[in-house]
Order: sequence, then C-alpha cells, then structure tokens
Amino acid sequence: MFRKLFRRRTQEAMPSLLLKVSIVVEPDGEGYYAYAPALAGLHVYGDTEAEALDYVREAVDVYLASLARHHDPLPIGPDLSIDHAPLPEVPAGASLRDIRVSWPTPQMSGVN
Repeated sequence: MFRKLFRRRTQEAMPSLLLKVSIVVEPDGEGYYAYAPALAGLHVYGDTEAEALDYVREAVDVYLASLARHHDPLPIGPDLSIDHAPLPEVPAGASLRDIRVSWPTPQMSGVN
C-alpha cells in the first residue's frame, strides 16, 4: 500500500526516473540474506531466494521514498545508477530535442 501511495504522489508531482540498483542475495543457513550495497543499512532475510528478493525490493522502495521525502540525494555510483531508457520513437517528419532544466542545488543531485 505504501508503494502505491508514494508512486501516486510522486507521479503526479514530477516525472520519474528508472534506477538500476545492485542487489546481492546469498544463502545464509536455512534461508537467504539480501542487501543493496549502495543503500547503507539495507539488509533483509527471507526463507527462500524469491522471498528475500521480494523483501529487498520493498525495502529499496521504502529507502528511496525516505531519501525523496527528506530531499536527500540518490547515492549514484557503481551499485545504483540511472537507467537510461532507449529514446522514444520519433514519427516521420518530427524531431527529438533535448532541453536544459534547473535542479534546486548541486548537493541534491547526488553527483559530486
């Protein structure tokens, strides 16, 4: 439910980015341990690999929602990056343009 509410609010307010987040899942005793190296403190445990992946996906959503809510930058790096989606199809006779827009502060960009 939290995921749906957060997505609805953010989609209404701004366009979204697709992010790639590296996840490590490893056997741990009778279950599986999963974590996201880019997101400090994000660790989950599941009875099965699928359960650990479900839990880590939800934990990533909550973690990123907290970053956004507190206006903290994304920890962009080798384990978390913006997924540059393919360019949209452009109809014959049309052109594709890039525009420049401002961002509130360099510190909020996540880029050093």
